[in-house]
Amino acid sequence: MIRSINKTPLWILAVAVLLIFGCTDIEENQSSTSPDKDRVPDQESWQSTIIMTRDGKKFAEIWAGYIAYFNEEAQTILSDSIHADFYDRNGDHNSVLTADSGLVYNRSNNLWAYGDVRVVSDSGIVLQTRELHWDNDRQKIISDVQVKFTTKEDTLLGDSFISDPDLKNYEIKNARGFSQRKISLTK
Repeated sequence: MIRSINKTPLWILAVAVLLIFGCTDIEENQSSTSPDKDRVPDQESWQSTIIMTRDGKKFAEIWAGYIAYFNEEAQTILSDSIHADFYDRNGDHNSVLTADSGLVYNRSNNLWAYGDVRVVSDSGIVLQTRELHWDNDRQKIISDVQVKFTTKEDTLLGDSFISDPDLKNYEIKNARGFSQRKISLTK
């Protein structure tokens, strides 16, 4: 009888020790991880649309498979595919952007797009790159990585790119490519 009484408290003690150490391990693992990797969004949504305005006028309508809003950082993370329609100052549609993921800085309305980024203007111009930045203050499209820029007559490759929202006035660093334009060789 003494033997059975001693086994019961040891069993209870063993379970209590496992629970204490088990909880300690979980808490240590949570506290040792980087807060950037494990930040919890203030709001999140799936298959949703964001409307961006400037001076009360819509300049972008962005759809994403997943949207996470972080209030303290004033950032919105977009992932699982992005489709954005852009509008000029008169409210007329001027281009479409698609990308794998992106980031919106909520205070400035600056946008970064990553992955398979493609911008198609309503005039048919196509810009392809891995990373693209919309600078809202300057009203410029910027890429500091390789780009492919295609018009009806030309295909240009470059190491960086900057343009107006309509893709009409642009600069390409180290431009190279080919053209289908007819050029007269005689003067």
